[in-house]
Amino acid sequence: MRTRQVNRRSAMVFSALLPEKFDDAANAGTDIAVFDLEDGTAPGRKAEARETVAPVFEREGPFLQYLRINHPHSVDGLRDSIAVIEWQSPPDGLLLPKIESADEVRQIAATLCAVHPDIELVPIIESPSGLENVYEIANAAPQIVMLLLGSDDLSGSLGSDRSWEALAYARGRVAAAAGDASIEAMDGAFYDPDDEAGLIAELTRAAAMGFSGKASYHAGQIPHIHAAFTPEADAVAEAKRILEAAAADSVGSARLDGRMINAAIVKRAKRLLAIAERRGVDR
Repeated sequence: MRTRQVNRRSAMVFSALLPEKFDDAANAGTDIAVFDLEDGTAPGRKAEARETVAPVFEREGPFLQYLRINHPHSVDGLRDSIAVIEWQSPPDGLLLPKIESADEVRQIAATLCAVHPDIELVPIIESPSGLENVYEIANAAPQIVMLLLGSDDLSGSLGSDRSWEALAYARGRVAAAAGDASIEAMDGAFYDPDDEAGLIAELTRAAAMGFSGKASYHAGQIPHIHAAFTPEADAVAEAKRILEAAAADSVGSARLDGRMINAAIVKRAKRLLAIAERRGVDR
């Protein structure tokens, strides 16, 4: 697996039939560009899309380049996997849709990742069964770097709307499973490109819950997504002060500005500083 530090705050999704969107991704400044062989490709054009998208992964870009394949146990998913196995320049990562069990991920890890061991895996949780098994899925393979909540498909399966309240349990469970596996969690897309206030409100809640990124179909959303998942300079300075106060304490009752500093607060401060370093925020 790669050892360089990368950001996975944002993921812009494009059809695998539109490789020219590579430049749009670069201009938007997204952390991840996802080319989609699943929902973003018409059923009758999957083979064409595999051939069309392959050269994209031979290009160097300022972002991670992911491919969303079809479900690993489907015919198109098997064909997608074989195609990627044969590519000399594979994508940086794979989005695995509609994952409902750890075994589905292990299949990819044991076959495709055996040939391309540096490929990152991102299971998409978008069904009640996937949500039920999310802890096992998150820990299924060492190549897994992140979980993605497929909020649109999940709400369809549940018969719910896509409101925050309707999906609060699902978000909490995905975030908790990601934390248990020490990986990242990405929230599903916000579909209205004109509702800036709604996007920011949802980002604020997702970040507070423990998510580290959000998918998107709109370039204009990327700056807001990055801002939501990047610590502010004041928060970084406060975290550094917390660690300094804790380090200076020899009794176990450190205080900062009159507030008790316990182990949990120190842990949060260390996590924030680690994120800030990866984001390039000045410490």
